[in-house]
Parts: sequence; structure tokens; C-alpha cells
Amino acid sequence: MALREESDTTPILSKSPDAEKQTTIKTVRQNLAALCVIWVFTLTAFSGLQNLEASLNLDLGIYSLAALTGSGIITSILAPAIIRFTGCKGALILSWISFCVFVGANYYPETYTLIPGSVIIGLGTGLLWTAQGVYVTTSAVDYSKVTKENLDSVVSRFFGIFCMAFQSTQIWGNLISSLVFRNVNNNITIEDVTHCGANDCPGNLPPVSNQTSAESRKPDDTTVYVLLTIYLACVVVGLIVTVLFLKPITPRESETDMGVVALMSSTLKLLVTDINMALLVPFCLYTGMEQVYLFAEYTKSFVTCALGIDWVGYTMICFGVCNTIGSPVVGWLCRYVGRGVLFFFAAAVNIAVILTMLFWQPAPSNKVVFFAVTGLWGTADAVWQTQSAALMGVVFTHKQGPAFGNLRTLQAMGFTIAYIYSNQLCQYVKLYLLGGFLILSMALVGIVHFRRNSSRKSNYTSL
Repeated sequence: MALREESDTTPILSKSPDAEKQTTIKTVRQNLAALCVIWVFTLTAFSGLQNLEASLNLDLGIYSLAALTGSGIITSILAPAIIRFTGCKGALILSWISFCVFVGANYYPETYTLIPGSVIIGLGTGLLWTAQGVYVTTSAVDYSKVTKENLDSVVSRFFGIFCMAFQSTQIWGNLISSLVFRNVNNNITIEDVTHCGANDCPGNLPPVSNQTSAESRKPDDTTVYVLLTIYLACVVVGLIVTVLFLKPITPRESETDMGVVALMSSTLKLLVTDINMALLVPFCLYTGMEQVYLFAEYTKSFVTCALGIDWVGYTMICFGVCNTIGSPVVGWLCRYVGRGVLFFFAAAVNIAVILTMLFWQPAPSNKVVFFAVTGLWGTADAVWQTQSAALMGVVFTHKQGPAFGNLRTLQAMGFTIAYIYSNQLCQYVKLYLLGGFLILSMALVGIVHFRRNSSRKSNYTSL
């Protein structure tokens, strides 16, 4: 079904096939461009603040992120039913309002403000990622129909373009924080970093003589308020663009015909009745866990611990650059080498970086390694984020809402699990867990690829 503006009035005479084709292509491109612009503004604020949360607010920051992702699980399950009433565009508007609440809560980060603010934005994230997945996949399906291009290639390309914009927010969000924090005191000695890196465990503190200087390296309240105000303005701009420029989309017929109760249960039903979805559970969890490790653990125990909080932004910019460049490249490469090769490459890169972090002692004298870790992690993450969504889009073409609801639910669970054990385990234990989970995930993804290819060959043979 071609996309149409809801406000579009169809003339008495039907449009010619050529005119309808051009209208569909124009609408698809406009929506994809609008989504990219919206995500650049809104996720610039979220990405920058997320990377700093564990460093600015220590244990409370970790618990707030756990509350954020935990509440996201609820709306990820209910998202298809909620979007039935709000529409994808309405769901995005509600999400950006919740972002404003979260940024506002950080002006006064106490348990009774930050935790509720995190719960509210978590409820919004489940909606926004499900709506985004439906927007991009539906656009790709319609574009593929009118242009006769291969669906797999179009889905991968569209998610590559979107993820390029999304991952660039790591550049802008961290650039803003780096510039705002550029004057923070950063006198770190070798004695300060002996507990940093893989050996960092819960309860570790710098040597007593250096604890005062460690406190003095934190930014003052005025500096933090300036940063938060910039981030809040970014979210407001994204909200305005959503209202004014994003076109509503027509849901897939298979979903509009479902009743509300059936739609609410469709996400869980797909999980327990479809073997492919069940096999993808560890992979979906991993795509959340690997982000937590870089955004919270690496920034806190490696970068902030050894270099200072003002270096978090600079090192994460490297992640953003590699992720931004990698996302469209991955979408393009998938057409030629296949998704399986890309997954193998990303897994090999992640394993190599995990081993590096296990045996590396971070110190101010080896800054290049800090950037190499984030750059390589960003390259691998470009594969995980673009191809996890594309994989859902092509495996569950006629169950988009439930499939993306499951993806975001399980990603949120991966985030939550990693945040919950964050304050309980040493870094080297977390790295071993992450590596083991990655290997299991790739084995099961391989089975899904094999099952899908076998099914397609069987259908082709029966024709």
C-alpha cells in the first residue's frame, strides 16, 4: 500500500500510475529526511546526557538509567496497542515530551526527581523506537514496491541512512558537553588511576590523599545547568519538527484489522510462538548490553577515572564518527556481502576490544588507546544497530509492530540487566559476561539465517 498524507484530498480523476509512484517516492523521502532531522536534535540531548549520567551522579545515575530502561520494557510490550490509538506520529510527540521531563529532572538530581524523570522517559522510549521501526520499514516496503528494488537491500539502506543520522548524535551531544566542560580542572596523577579499567570494582576509591582533588574535577552546578539548557532546547526543536514536517503513515493492513486486545498481546505472542523470535532473544539483549558497557562502564571506569569527565565527550565523539560513517556503509555493504558476513566482522571486532580492555591499564599517557576503543566499538555498533532492525524488518515483514516491539523490549531488558549488575560486579567480570553472551548470540543468529534461507528455497521450489 502506498503512503499518503492524511490531509491529501484525492481528485475526482484517479492519479496515473506514474503520478502515484512519484507521490509515494516523494512522501517516503520526506518522512525519512524528517525522521533523520528529528533524531539528530532529540537524541543529541539524550546521547550526551546518557554518557555523562554515571559520571555526574555516580550510583544514582546508574540507578536512574536502570529505571529508564526498565520502564521502557512496559511500553515496548504495549507499544503496538498504544500506537493504534496515537498513530506513529502521536507516539513520537509523546516521547519527545517525556525527553523534556528527563532533562528537566537533571537540573535537580535527587532520588525523588531523577528516578521518576527516568521512569517517564523510559515509558516514552518504548513508543519512539517501535514507531521509528514501523516508519522506516513501512517506507522501505512501499519504496520497494513502486521502484521494484529488492526489499532486503532497500530495508538495509533505509536503516543505514537513518542510523547514520541517529549515531551522529554521539558526535553532536558529546561535542557540546566537551565544549561546555572544557575548563573543568583535570590534574590527574599516576596514583589516581591504579584502580581504573578492568580492575575497577564496586567500592573502589582513589587513594585517600587524592579524593579531594577527584571531587574538585567535577563541573560546578552553573556549568551543568548551561549544558542541560542546551540539551533541552535541542529536544524542543525536535518536537517542533515532528509536529510540522513529519507525515503520518498508513499502518499495514494486517495490523489495522486486529482488535485492541489482540494487538496488545501480539508482541508477547510473537515471542512465545515464533521460533525465530525466540532464537533472536539473546541477540536483542546483547544489542542493549553492549551499549551500556560503552556508555556507562567505559566512560566511568576507564575515561572519567583515568582522564577526567571532560574527556568523556571527546572519546565518545570518536565513537559517534565511526558509527555515523559506518551505518550507511554497512547498509550498502549488506547488498554485496550479506548480513552474516557483517555480523561475523562486528563480533570479531567486539571480541578484540573486550580482550584489549581486559589486559590494558588505562593511564593519561596512552590517550590513543582510549580513542581506538571507542572508534572500533562504534564500527561494530553500526552493524548491530542497523542490521538488528533490518533483520527484524525482513524476517517479520508482516508483523512489524510486534517484531519491533520485541526488539525494543528485549534491548531495554538488556540495558536494565546490565545497569542492575553495574554496581555489583568488577569490570573484568562484566567483560567476560559480555564476550560470552556475544558468542551465544551469534550462534543463534546463524541458526535464524539458516532457517530463513531454507524456507525461501523451499517456497521457491514449490512454485
